[in-house]
Amino acid sequence: MPRLTPAVRSGLSIAAAVGIYGVSFGALGVASGLSVAQTCTLSLLMFTGGSQFAFVGVIGGGGTGLSALATATLLGLRNGVYGMQLEALLRPRRPMAPLFAQFAIDESMANATAQSDPKSLSAI
Repeated sequence: MPRLTPAVRSGLSIAAAVGIYGVSFGALGVASGLSVAQTCTLSLLMFTGGSQFAFVGVIGGGGTGLSALATATLLGLRNGVYGMQLEALLRPRRPMAPLFAQFAIDESMANATAQSDPKSLSAI
C-alpha cells in the first residue's frame, strides 16, 4: 500500500470531522422546520457549511427565505477569495478548474497552504 502524503492524511481527518458536522446539520435543519428532502437539497446546492448553518439558523429563528438566502450568500462569497488563492497555488488545468472550484472552502485552503512540500499537493 502506498504511503499517504501529509496532505492526504490531513484531508482524511478533515473529511471525518466534516461528516460529523453534516449529521449535525441534518438534525438542525429538520429541527428548524425543514423537511428531510429540503435539508438534503440545501446541503446539495449550498456547499459551504457556514452558509448552510446560517440559512437554517435564520429560518429556525423565524426569518424569511430571502433573508436566509442573503445571509448565506454573503457568507459563501468568501469562498471566491479562497478559490482565487487555491487556483494560484494548485494551478489546475482549465478543464478541471470548475471541479476544483467545488472544493474551494476554508478547510481545503488551510490544508493546501499548510503543506511544506508542493509535491504533496499533487494528490489533492
